[in-house]
Amino acid sequence: MRDLDLIRDGLTRVLPDGGGITGIRAFSTGHSNETYLVEGLDQILRLPASAEPLMPGSHDVLAQARIYGAAAAQGLPVPAILWTGEDTAVLGDPFFVMARVAGEEVNDYQPQASFADASPEARAAMCETWMNLFCGLARSAPLDVLGATIGPEDQARRWQDMACAAHCPELVAQIDRLLAVPAPRSGPVAVVHGDPKLANLMWDAGALTAVLDWELAYNGDPLADLGYILFFFASDNHPANRACGYPGMWTRDRIIANWTAKTGRPTAGIEWHEIAAVAKMSAIIAYGHYLYTSGKSADARFLQWKVPLDRNLVLIDTLLTHL
Repeated sequence: MRDLDLIRDGLTRVLPDGGGITGIRAFSTGHSNETYLVEGLDQILRLPASAEPLMPGSHDVLAQARIYGAAAAQGLPVPAILWTGEDTAVLGDPFFVMARVAGEEVNDYQPQASFADASPEARAAMCETWMNLFCGLARSAPLDVLGATIGPEDQARRWQDMACAAHCPELVAQIDRLLAVPAPRSGPVAVVHGDPKLANLMWDAGALTAVLDWELAYNGDPLADLGYILFFFASDNHPANRACGYPGMWTRDRIIANWTAKTGRPTAGIEWHEIAAVAKMSAIIAYGHYLYTSGKSADARFLQWKVPLDRNLVLIDTLLTHL
């Protein structure tokens, strides 16, 4: 746990309006990039994970600030970056401060009342906004800040390496089976968000206010984002997650039809990309479980991740048999 008084003192010294800081409140800390509210300024501080990260090498917060800036330049709804700090003497790590955006995320598995009690028509409108946002991203030009294009196979190998590091041989073997089939492509390279779930969007009274968490973004084939999104919706092989199962939320067929119409990209072979998405999530879950069982983390929540990991491994095996 970071010392909140030290954070306050450091920001007070370096931010132009630092004298207005009245306190620091932690929103999320631990194994992912950490988020704090800078009280008095009503701004958001992002810092790297203070614990063993779930995704080694993905917590370059200065790179993330540059991604936010480049996304904003393309007209994407992201918070404005207000300050970047490279001097680790200030807070112990690089950091950035961004504007606080109105609204809240929708929890995937325990949706807030604002979502759960909304009308089916209101949820359908939110779903349409969500889908059209990523259709638009699929039509975007690559961002220089994201570097060279990464193909679907190389992405799958990245998560296979994590599965190997997590000592999960079943997932390693499943990704080998996936890689034995050529990954379908849909056309020109575009920006891939990498984690396009509902919980990474900010909503205010049903209106989209921001897209967050670009840590996994890269230039590649946007079918990866579509496959990731589809995992959250019911199919013949798996149920919807709780939020995406509410009345008004779209069906998979409607999502795919909308994607084709709005992007002009084919979706043949989308099953490959959905399997890759489930494997990616599973590698992260497996690594979290490994951190706990190996004694590298004392976070007991990771022990519970064995249940969704085992469920995902069964699902991947089923999906592979139909590939």
